[in-house]
Amino acid sequence: MFPNKRVQGMVGRRVHVEMKGERSMLEGVLTSVDDYLNLHLSVANEIENGERKRLLGSVVVRGNNVVLINPLEE
Repeated sequence: MFPNKRVQGMVGRRVHVEMKGERSMLEGVLTSVDDYLNLHLSVANEIENGERKRLLGSVVVRGNNVVLINPLEE
């Protein structure tokens, strides 16, 4: 299975996103994804050291900055 098909299957679910060179991570609802794995998250929170730091709202993350996308249990 190709990664983009797997990620497209997570649209509408809550996900945890780890990015390159960042100590903080994002958590939010995956609203959309394209073929380059650019992500649009709604109700996004910045997570730092395992704690929610701040509410960011709607966020677009460029695909080449994404290291890991993990679906969260609901």
